[in-house]
Amino acid sequence: MENMPLTEDGATIVLIASDEALRGAAAQLQRCHELALDLEFDQNRFTYGFNLCLVQIADGDGTCYIIDPLPISDLSPLFAVIENPAITKIIHHSNNDILLLDKMGCHIKGVMDTDVAAKILNYERSSLATVLKEEFGKEIDKSQQSSNWNKRPLTEEQLRYAAIDVIYLHKIKARLLEEIERLGRLHWLQEENHLLEQLHYTEPENPHLKLRHAFRLNYYQQYILKAMFAFRDVMARQFDKPAPYVIPNDALVELANNPNTDVHEWLNHTKGIHGSLKKPKNERLFQDALQQAKEEAKTNHISHDYPENRFHRPLRTPETERRKEQLTEVQKHIMEKYGEYTSRLIMNQSLITDYSQTGRLRCMKKYAADIVLQAAQELGMAIPIMEPTEPNECN
Repeated sequence: MENMPLTEDGATIVLIASDEALRGAAAQLQRCHELALDLEFDQNRFTYGFNLCLVQIADGDGTCYIIDPLPISDLSPLFAVIENPAITKIIHHSNNDILLLDKMGCHIKGVMDTDVAAKILNYERSSLATVLKEEFGKEIDKSQQSSNWNKRPLTEEQLRYAAIDVIYLHKIKARLLEEIERLGRLHWLQEENHLLEQLHYTEPENPHLKLRHAFRLNYYQQYILKAMFAFRDVMARQFDKPAPYVIPNDALVELANNPNTDVHEWLNHTKGIHGSLKKPKNERLFQDALQQAKEEAKTNHISHDYPENRFHRPLRTPETERRKEQLTEVQKHIMEKYGEYTSRLIMNQSLITDYSQTGRLRCMKKYAADIVLQAAQELGMAIPIMEPTEPNECN
């Protein structure tokens, strides 16, 4: 299938599926000043983990490279292109792409996010399909959006869909940038793009406590839940299945709530348990993990008390309510001036809540802080702001 003759709306699609082909393509791409980039990935939908499935790069001159990472042993030539700050990378809604690249050790430079650009222009919906339709009157086929990108061989429909995600981005960027410059908001976009480049992938802290109703468990039950959450993850990796496909989240919390249940009965009468976990060998592993967790909890004297402040709410006083109303009024003023959807880039409810509690505006976006302070001034308000050494995101 590599180098198969395939085109989409005038763009030649070139499939790259070997180390040699990637080195050649990367050498060509390093000569470009601007590239359109997109990733297809699987994030615990069909397989275990957060994994790269495909990379699409359009050079803006009629060639779209579809890079299949699965048969390629060394992606460093591609990463060198992505990390080159002299090459602008046009991406639409780049957050997850950047996080996955960072997870893989690739730190992108030169980001230009057209989704952010659309939001700066107050798009109600900023999807690629919406922007294409509104700016160019073009409708695109998104039927492959939920495709399983792990499967091989890739179909012609998948390749065309993958190409569509990048072959129009140069035109979209040019159109949106023209309007942003006209409105004097280019520095907004530049700051947003710079912040996107600073994104780093981190594993969530205490992910077991993020499961629904986990906060209702006592300390002992949460200890059991943490151990069985880790066991499930090991089995999910072994089966190459998303963890909730091995044991559903609600079933895992139920088990922690009743850790003395009969394991064999529980495995065979709980909906959604993966069949491989019911095999005798894995059932024994499951029983051993549960028993070990209970013994360790006893040895470590884990309490059966419930955590305090399980339903923690922000402090409410006349002063916090006054500050909340004050910044809400500022938010409405900004919304009227810039539009509802643009205003969400500038400030959101978490910023208002934080200000109501602290009495200080904490915002790491300079342009957004300037807008908030200007709006407050126009309303005759004084908004104290945190020093730059104490940054916090506006949204």
